[in-house]
Amino acid sequence: MIVDTCFPPFVETWSEAELAYEGLTGRVMKSPTGWTMFMAADCDVFVPEHRHGAQWGVVLAGSMDLTIAGETQTYRAGETHYIPAGVAHEAVLYAGWRGLYIFSREGLAEPLEPHHAGVHHR
Repeated sequence: MIVDTCFPPFVETWSEAELAYEGLTGRVMKSPTGWTMFMAADCDVFVPEHRHGAQWGVVLAGSMDLTIAGETQTYRAGETHYIPAGVAHEAVLYAGWRGLYIFSREGLAEPLEPHHAGVHHR
């Protein structure tokens, strides 16, 4: 369960995302064309380099360092980022970070499933 988030209350009714990183929680809504996910980091979390379909995100609270194709940038509340399909990326999410993400299935060799960056969804 996500604790102390800035997410709308109805998001708590979405499926809980089983994330492989201690301190990182999420709620996901799946559709045939992609997923929308709210995520929260209650401690510093490192997400190692990985690739998948296109991804768009906005930082809702806190900050993160995101490395896309070898270039690192810090994102803070209100800032957005886009990662094209197949581009390698990794992140450091700092304690208190909250984000909203939209993942496209387009460009994936197979559906966005448990192999995704050590992230497991149900």
